[in-house]
Amino acid sequence: MKHTTLEDLADLFDAFFIDQFGVLMDASGPYPFAIDAIKRLSEYNKPIVLLSNSGKRAIENCERLERLGFDLNLFTAVITSGEVAYWTIKNKIEDGNFIKPKIYLISRDADTSPINGLSCEIAKNTDEADYLIIAGSESDRKPLNYYTSLLEPLATRGIPAFCTNPDLIMLTPNGTSFGAGLIAKEYEKMGGSVEWFGKPYPSIYKFALNKLPKIEPTKVLCIGDSVEHDIRGGFNANCSSALVRTGIGATKKNKDLMNSNNLSEIPDFIIPAFSF
Repeated sequence: MKHTTLEDLADLFDAFFIDQFGVLMDASGPYPFAIDAIKRLSEYNKPIVLLSNSGKRAIENCERLERLGFDLNLFTAVITSGEVAYWTIKNKIEDGNFIKPKIYLISRDADTSPINGLSCEIAKNTDEADYLIIAGSESDRKPLNYYTSLLEPLATRGIPAFCTNPDLIMLTPNGTSFGAGLIAKEYEKMGGSVEWFGKPYPSIYKFALNKLPKIEPTKVLCIGDSVEHDIRGGFNANCSSALVRTGIGATKKNKDLMNSNNLSEIPDFIIPAFSF
């Protein structure tokens, strides 16, 4: 674990997987250094892949990045857990026994983008659901027991769940709160089955590495603010990792990182922020 800078790391690696929230932006908007840092990094002519645990599909994230002032042409790809999940769920529905299954969707701000285009219907209540998708959290407005009470009947009926945003902690305008991943963990505790998408799970890294067929995983640097997601996921994918001291990474103490018994949670590098 070495303290360094983004400028030093830019020369060492052949490609970059960059997290979105906590690295480029928070709930209020982009960090003041992030847009310029992407421009500077692109000057090295190496692939830059946005790798995000957003439950939304890639197109919604592209639109947000553009609204915030990022140049989409500088990204080789924008890959989200929601995008990887969408295609997996689409195939499951097409191969399944349900005709237009009813999906109960847990998202933020009534967002339906995770299932738009699927051959399904939105379940209006839990009693009629064939599948459950956990794509977002409104934990800044609703307590955890709201979700556990809502989901208990689904778990009792053995309804399969897909978690398309595994983040345990989310950034809100008022600080951190529990994310969709924690809701899915609670569903598992009730006996429900959950298929997970996003970091640190393998499918999103396989999806991303397929975009870089000529680059070995060891030459890819994963930059993120979450030890549990970005650092562990990079380690498991045989990539290197850098933890930024912004987002939820700002709360991690060096001594805790050094004393971790889990090698997958120790970053190779620590940088103050995603900036030059």
